Amino acid sequence: MRVVHQSYAQTVRKGRSVATRRRADAMGRPSAEDVREAYAREALHRASTTLGANHARAGATFAFERLRYEVETTRDGEKATTTKTILRDVTGSARPGEVLALMGPTGSGKTSLLNALAGRTPLGGTLRGTITVDDAGRDETFMREKVAYVMQEELLFPFLSVEETLTLHCRLRRARLSEAEVAASVEEIVAELGLAKVRASPVGRPGGLPRGVSGGERKRVNIGVEMVGDPEALFLDEPTSGLDSFQAQRVVYALRQLAAVGRTVVCTIHQPRSSIYGMFDQLLLISEGRLLYIGEAKDAVGYFASLRFECPNLTNPADYFMDITSLDARNPEREKSSRERIEFFATEAMTRRLGEKAVASALEQHRARSAAPTEYDPTHASWIQQFVLLVRRGFINQRRDFIGVRVTLALEMMYALIVSALFRGVGHDQKGVQDRIGCLFFVVLNVAYTSALPAINVFAGEKGIVVRERASGAYKWSSYYMSKYVTELPRLIPRLIFCALVYWIVGLRKTQYNFWIFVAIIIAEAMSLTALGLLMASAMPIGAALALGPACITIFTLFGGIYLNIDSIPAGARWIRFMDPIFYAYSALVSNEFGGDPIAFSCESSTTRCLETGAAVLELYAFEDVKVGIQIMAQYLLQIGIHFFAFNALRRTSKQYMPLSALTGNRDGDDDPVAKKDFQTV
Repeated sequence: MRVVHQSYAQTVRKGRSVATRRRADAMGRPSAEDVREAYAREALHRASTTLGANHARAGATFAFERLRYEVETTRDGEKATTTKTILRDVTGSARPGEVLALMGPTGSGKTSLLNALAGRTPLGGTLRGTITVDDAGRDETFMREKVAYVMQEELLFPFLSVEETLTLHCRLRRARLSEAEVAASVEEIVAELGLAKVRASPVGRPGGLPRGVSGGERKRVNIGVEMVGDPEALFLDEPTSGLDSFQAQRVVYALRQLAAVGRTVVCTIHQPRSSIYGMFDQLLLISEGRLLYIGEAKDAVGYFASLRFECPNLTNPADYFMDITSLDARNPEREKSSRERIEFFATEAMTRRLGEKAVASALEQHRARSAAPTEYDPTHASWIQQFVLLVRRGFINQRRDFIGVRVTLALEMMYALIVSALFRGVGHDQKGVQDRIGCLFFVVLNVAYTSALPAINVFAGEKGIVVRERASGAYKWSSYYMSKYVTELPRLIPRLIFCALVYWIVGLRKTQYNFWIFVAIIIAEAMSLTALGLLMASAMPIGAALALGPACITIFTLFGGIYLNIDSIPAGARWIRFMDPIFYAYSALVSNEFGGDPIAFSCESSTTRCLETGAAVLELYAFEDVKVGIQIMAQYLLQIGIHFFAFNALRRTSKQYMPLSALTGNRDGDDDPVAKKDFQTV
C-alpha cells in the first residue's frame, strides 16, 4: 500500500510539474520547478566530485611526527624571556588527491602547523620533530618548485587583468614553455578555478579603485598565481576569510577540483559552513597546540560521539567542534573546565594513536601507488627575462593608473602656474635678485616633497606584493629593483613640463644652455629624492616612512644653503651637506642662474646693500666655488648610494624562514647549530 501511495504521489507531482512547465513556457520564463531542479543538479554535481585513485599525477605524501614549535617571548616591561610552546608533539599526514582541513580556535597553532609543513616557519623559533615527503626527507628544490603557499591576503597588482597576471607568473616560473604552452597552461588554470568570465577583467583593489573582480574571484586568482608552477602540493592560509558563505563555498570547491587530479591540498580554516565542511576529505583538529583529532572528516562526528560528545541534530559539525575545543577564559571555573576537556581530547587522540595511524595509512598508500614520480623542470626565467617581464608589468600598471597619472600631471601644472603667476617677468634690479632666489627656493622644495612622498605611498602598496612573489621564488631581488628603477623614469616627464613653464614664464636666464642645465638639475634632484622615498618605504612601515619623510626634507633644507649660509654652519656639521640632495640642487640652480657669463643688476639710490653682479650674489650665499657639473654628478652618485641602501633594506626587511635543515628530531633541548647559522631569505 505504501509503494502504491508513493507511486501515486510521484505521478501527481510529475503531472503538476508538466502543467507548471507549460504555463511557464507560455509566459516565456522558467518555472519554479525548473529552477529547483537546476539547483538540485548543481548541488549534486558539487557533492559527486570524486577523488578517484587514478590520479593524473604522482602527488606528494606529507607525514609529520611529534612536531614541536617553541618561541621566546617577553612581557611588557620585563627583560626575562619565557618559552611559549605553539605546537605540542603533533603527528599526522596529508595525502595526494585529498583536501586536509586544519581546524581549531584562534591561537590554536593551525597556521604554525601549516607553515611548518610548507617550509615557511619564521626565523626565531625552534622547530623539532620530523617531516617527510613521499617517505623521504624534504628536498630544497622540490619544496621551492613544487610546493605552493597561498597567503591569506590577496596581494596582486590591481590594474592587470586576471589573464595577464597568470600569464606573467607562468612566464616567470616556467621559462621553457613556448607561447602556445603558456597560453594552454593559463587556460587550464582559468578553467579549473572558474575564472573564464572574468579573465579580461582587472584584478582590482578591495574597497578602492580600480573596481575589479569579486572577493571570491580575487581569492581564486591568488590561488591561480601559485598554481602556474604546476605544484604537487598546495598550502593555503585561511582561503575563505573575508568572503560570504557562497563565495567561500566556490573557493573550497575549486580546491576540491585541484585535489581531484592528485594534488595534496592543505588549508587552515576557522569555521566553515556545513556544505563546505562536507567537501573536506581529512580533518585535523588542534587546540592549544595539541592534536585532538585527525582522520576522515565524515567520521569526526561519530568519533566525538564515542567520547560522549554528541553533535546535536541540525547543527553544523564545524560549529560544534569549535564549541568543544575552544578555551573559555571568561572566569577561572570555565577556563579550568575547558582546559580539562581539551586535555581529555588530546589524551584520547594519543591513546588511540590517531596521528600514528594517519601516518601509517598515508605511507602505505604511497608505497602501494604505481604512479611514477613526477618529473619537474626547475628552470625559471633568466635575469634578463625577469627584468623585461617586470618592466613590462610596471609600465602596464602605470599606463592604466589614469587617476594617479592625471593627478600627478595636474599637480605639476598647478604648481607651475602658481609659481609662474607669482614670479613672472623678473627684472634685473635688486627686487629681481630676491625674486629669483625665492623662485629657485620654492622649485627645490616642491621637487623634494613631490618626489619623496609619492614614492613612499606608491611603493608601500607594492612592497607586500613583491615580498609575496619573492617568497614564491618568482624572480630575483636585483631584477625587480632594476625594473622598478626603470619604470619610475616616465614619472619624470611631468617635471619637463614644470621646468618649461616655470623657466620661460618667470624669465630666468634666457639661453637654451642654461635652460637644459636647469632641467638636468631638477631631474637629478627628483631622482635622488625618489630614491630616498624608496629607502624609507623599504626600511620601515608606511606610517613611520610618511612621518620621517617630511622631517628629513626639513633637516636637509636647513643645511641646503637656503636659510643658513654655508659658511655659518658649525664645522662639525658641515659634512651633512655632502649627503644633502637639497644642497646640491639649490647650489647648482643658484650658480646656473647667477654664474657663467656676467649678469648685472641695477641698484636704487635708497638701497642699503647692492648686489650689482651675479658673482656678488654667489659670494653672498657662499656658492662662488660651486661647479654646476660637479653638483649634478654628485646628485647622481648620491642617488646610486641611496638606491644601494634601499635595495639592501628591502632584502633585510623581507621575511626570513627557517631552513629545512633546522628541523631536528632532538628531544633533549640542545640547540641546533645549523638552525642558528643558516636561514632562508625570500
